[in-house]
This record gives sequence, C-alpha cells and structure tokens, in this order.
Amino acid sequence: MSLKIGTSDDDSRPGGQAVEQFVEQVRTLSGGKLLVYPVWEAAGEGVQQWDQAVARMVKDKKLDLAMIPSRAWDTEGVTTLRALNAPFLVTSDALADKIVTSKELSDQMMAGLDKAGATGLALMPESLRHPFGFQHALASPTAFQGQGIRTAKSDLGDATIRALGGKPDDAAGDAFGAGIRAGTLAGAESGFVISDGLPLPGTAAANVTFSTKVNTLVANSDVLGGLSAANRDILQKAAAATREWALVHRATEAANAAAYCNRGGKIVNATTADLRAFEQAEQPVYAELEQDASTKEMIGRIRTLKSSVQVPATGVAALC
Repeated sequence: MSLKIGTSDDDSRPGGQAVEQFVEQVRTLSGGKLLVYPVWEAAGEGVQQWDQAVARMVKDKKLDLAMIPSRAWDTEGVTTLRALNAPFLVTSDALADKIVTSKELSDQMMAGLDKAGATGLALMPESLRHPFGFQHALASPTAFQGQGIRTAKSDLGDATIRALGGKPDDAAGDAFGAGIRAGTLAGAESGFVISDGLPLPGTAAANVTFSTKVNTLVANSDVLGGLSAANRDILQKAAAATREWALVHRATEAANAAAYCNRGGKIVNATTADLRAFEQAEQPVYAELEQDASTKEMIGRIRTLKSSVQVPATGVAALC
C-alpha cells in the first residue's frame, strides 16, 4: 500500500529532511508493506499562500499526508495552534522542544486540525524566526513603520507585522527579489537555517524572535480512518520517531547564524528598551488572542514552561 505526503519545501530544507526521515521510518516499521512517497514543493513554484495550498490539498484528498507549518492553519479555521505562534512567546529551540514533547500540550494544540479535515500525528520543531532587513536593521518597532515585510501567510503572522506598523506580503518566487530591488520589501521574517534562500543576506536582529517555527505532520482524517489499525499505528510510531530524530539532528541557532555570517550576512541585537517596545506594540494582538479561553490558557502554560527553560549557549546567535 502507498500514500503521498506533500510539503511546500524541497528535500534540502529542514521540513523536507523530516519528510524523508518519516518516509524511511514508515518503510522500516512496515517491512516495506506501507510506503510513503514525497511530493516536493507540492503547491508549485511562485505560488502565494504556499503552505495553505498544501493544507487544502490534504483536505481535498489530493494528498494523504503533509508537513505544514503550524502558523499556516489559522487561515483554515484552526485556532488551537495560535498560542504556539503568539508573538515573542516561543523564543528558543529549548522551549519549542518542551512543547512538542509534551503529549498533553501538543495533543491539545493539534486537536483543532479536525476543522480542516486533518489529524495531527506530531509537531516538529524547526528554527527561530527573526526579522531580516534589506534596507536597514529591523531592530525596533519604528523600523517597521510603513515597510513591506515578506512573511509566510498566516492571519496571526500578518497581525504581528501590522501591529508594528509594517505591511505583510507573502511574495513568492521572483516577486520576492523584485520587491527588494524595487524597495517595496524592506525585510523578511525568516530563520537563519533557511537564510541561504533569501535574495540577499541583509541584517538580522537576532534577539528579536517573533516565534519558533514548528511544523505539523498531518494526515487526511478520512484517509487515516480508512487504514487498518496496524497501519495507523505504524504512522503514529513513525511520526514520533521522526520528531525525536528532528530534536537530535536539528542544527543549532548558533551554527545556523555563523553560516549566515559566512555568507555575508550581518547580525545585530535590539536594545532592551526596543525589546520592551516590541512587546508593548503586540499587546493588542494578545488581547485578541486571549478572547479565546483555550488559547489564553495555552499561552499561560507556555509562559510557565518558558520560566523554567534554560537556553544553552548554542541556542543563541553571535553578532557579526
């Protein structure tokens, strides 16, 4: 038996590498009787809302499984993952690791995926997300005022940029570089691990961490329900093994940042006063988020976890 898994990534990106690991885990656990075939860049090239396109392919059963960033689901009616992407909340890989390995918390977050016709198998941590400035450093809220910021489509992500006075734009393909050259895109929300894909390096504000990208490994709920109990168990075990693989093999923030510097990028830090200003600017976003009791409760639990997490030196980018 075979299934198709889609992702907007290619096999060189962290999400794609996790897909390859999942494919291998399923093959091994099933003794080759259940095979999963990856569909790379499933949304196509130069397509806006690329993550949502993949999510809709799962809902429409054009894909059986997918690896989709958690941020993307809020446009599809899923609200239970919004706490995970609240601005300036999950600001370290160490905290993200605690969240994805908490069965109670991760199950609660993935429970809402049923609204989009999907079932969550696991949450996969990827990397911290920072502002990368192409015209000037985006190290204060005032630096965002009136500026076009390239960011992957998400209702919450868009609201985060707008709260700073910026203009979110999910420019894709050639439109991304064209926007930078035209001066309509002053920066991008991205991570050091994928910064080699930026049209030019620019300046990153390392201690301005919007969130930590976490991917969802999902299956179409009807497809999953139609499998035998044994095959469902294989997929669950393969997903858990892939999450553990990602936790062990993910490159550190420090290493990814050093590679960015070696490619000609510059890294700066925001001042303490500017960090406070960032958090203050996002208070209206939190006020909206916390109107949902479940989201408010999850934000509180994440804050409690955060207070107990120690970030190792390898989890912090050095300036360059």
